[in-house]
Amino acid sequence: MEFPFDVDALFPERITVLDQHLRPPARRPGTTTPARVDLQQQIMTILDELGKASAKAQHLPAPITSASRMQSNRHVVYILKDISARPAGKGAIIGFLKVGYKKLFVLDDREAHNEVEPLCILDFYIHESVQRHGHGRELFQYMLQKERVEPHQLAIDRPSPKLLKFLNKHYNLETTVPQVNNFVIFEGFFAHQHRTPTPSLRATRHSRAAEVDLTPAAPARKLPPKRAEGDIKPYSSSDREFLKVAVEPPWPLNRAPRRATPPAHPPPRSSSLGNSPDRGPLRPFVPEQELLRSLRLCPPHPTARLLLASDPGGSPAQRRRTSSLPRSDESRY
Repeated sequence: MEFPFDVDALFPERITVLDQHLRPPARRPGTTTPARVDLQQQIMTILDELGKASAKAQHLPAPITSASRMQSNRHVVYILKDISARPAGKGAIIGFLKVGYKKLFVLDDREAHNEVEPLCILDFYIHESVQRHGHGRELFQYMLQKERVEPHQLAIDRPSPKLLKFLNKHYNLETTVPQVNNFVIFEGFFAHQHRTPTPSLRATRHSRAAEVDLTPAAPARKLPPKRAEGDIKPYSSSDREFLKVAVEPPWPLNRAPRRATPPAHPPPRSSSLGNSPDRGPLRPFVPEQELLRSLRLCPPHPTARLLLASDPGGSPAQRRRTSSLPRSDESRY
């Protein structure tokens, strides 16, 4: 992979190791040194372009390696440059390998959860034009020696089929331990684990607390004997007194019935607009059938009699009633 600046001058060694600070490596004596800001900007450009090429080769939706990700995480990237060819006198990059330690919860062959922090393979890319030339093995072997780990102690984050074939071909890593996350571990991963796997984190915390806390426990204090409980009363005397108090009903039910004789000194009525006048008791409700019966039995008013008598075309009943009077009375009028 070529770049518009001098890669050979930026990376004097064949394999360059960069951390989160992205500091340029030491310069060879006798070479001109550009500004430090320019060198760091060139390193960031290389990381961004390598991340895009790796994501494209693995068919990922977005790059997982970039300069910003390197600066925000404690990862280490190994960059391999091409020393055989110098196109236009600027050098080229063959590939890179990114690793880092992560806290993981993995399952062993007994399906027990284990909290470990292994070295993880996070991204691995060799340019398509120089694959199958031994560059990947060279870069991977350099990383193992630098980090002082064995291949079966590694955890690989979402390995591609090419990477699985690479590990099987060069390091005989074939049998994997099934996991519930995206990391892949191989058989022998727990061979050099000093911690005994435990079925749960709660049991681990309890065992650690029991080992650390070695102070003798205080003697148990004797409690006084419990007194015998008496008969349970339904309610106390205060509750009985409370039940005897009559609760006043709301208005208008709390109004007293109408007195037969008016009081000697009636309460004064308020003439202000803001106060409500004193209301008297409501009359009892009369059913409709009883009201109609009382109206039917009520005698007619004298004024109604005069009106019926003065009307010449009164009702037939009224005429029959007037014709039944004695003749002597009719002659009077």
